[in-house]
Amino acid sequence: MADCVALYERVMGLRAGDGSLNPRLLTALQDNSGLVVGAYLGEALVGFTFSFLAREQGARGQGARLYQYSQLAVVAPERQGLGIGRLLKLGQRDRCLAEGTTLIRWAYDPLQTRNAHFNLDVLGAVVEAYKPAMYGTSGFGAAAGESTDRFIVSWHLDTPARPQAPAPGPPPGGWDIGRVYDDGDDRIVVLPDDWRRLRADAGPEHAARLRGRLTETFARLLADRTAVSCVRLPGSLAAYRFIPRAAAHGTASRPSTGLTR
Repeated sequence: MADCVALYERVMGLRAGDGSLNPRLLTALQDNSGLVVGAYLGEALVGFTFSFLAREQGARGQGARLYQYSQLAVVAPERQGLGIGRLLKLGQRDRCLAEGTTLIRWAYDPLQTRNAHFNLDVLGAVVEAYKPAMYGTSGFGAAAGESTDRFIVSWHLDTPARPQAPAPGPPPGGWDIGRVYDDGDDRIVVLPDDWRRLRADAGPEHAARLRGRLTETFARLLADRTAVSCVRLPGSLAAYRFIPRAAAHGTASRPSTGLTR
């Protein structure tokens, strides 16, 4: 547990006053229906994730549904891109299924498209809700100065995984960041592929205006839709696909047709 805390502080770039985890908290979670899953290379911890048991109020006459809320997953910077994050989530999934839990939820920054692609396309989670400034007006550690707007995703462990969707072809004249494109019943929104690089190149004020435009669009679409895909496009862009919420929940066992050209 102490190794988990040390790795978390290193990956997040925490500063004095940012706060942290502690081994006692992780031990208490592990001993009281939470899950702490670690990835080791020899004797070295190279990644971990932790979650806690949560309750979703059921409909009238039905019992409350239990799920694991995954607070974070981190991988050592020098070991990222090797599939360790995927192994951690699959390990978390196995632990949940062994205990009879079939739903995991977590939050992520919608403009971190690598995370979005992993969450939605690799694992098959879907975006259920949008929470502006979930952790306050500014992030901490390496994310200081960034917005804390978050998507809440649900990973249903008892439904078949969707096939990964191909990227959409560009419209005449090319893509316009933040514009909503119709694709039948679905909607496509394009955003920068590397948000932090754009912020560094274009400046924080431009980035803040663009983030505001995008997150307003996301919030509007998520009123009656769910995001089911985030694919990378040529030209340092990425694209979210939003489908009608009824279709997402009414045909969970049917493979999505995905993005089309």
